Amino acid sequence: MPDDVAIAAQIPAELDDALARLAAARGETKAELVLEALQHYVRSEDDFVAAVAEGLADVRAGRLRDHDDVMRDINALLAQKR
Repeated sequence: MPDDVAIAAQIPAELDDALARLAAARGETKAELVLEALQHYVRSEDDFVAAVAEGLADVRAGRLRDHDDVMRDINALLAQKR
């Protein structure tokens, strides 16, 4: 891909060894595994940051419920199941 960039990172030798073993077992290169891991990590962190932003927006808008109220509702639902 023409838009690809190269990055460098120092990692512990043990991690490099594990990465090499995994790459060999999967028939992929270490670079392919690192790319997959970074894509997964970035997606996960993006989702987390978005969820935190949504939560903070709810706080600012006053869309909160008291913990005791939530627990009371949960206990009522559980009691109905019995």
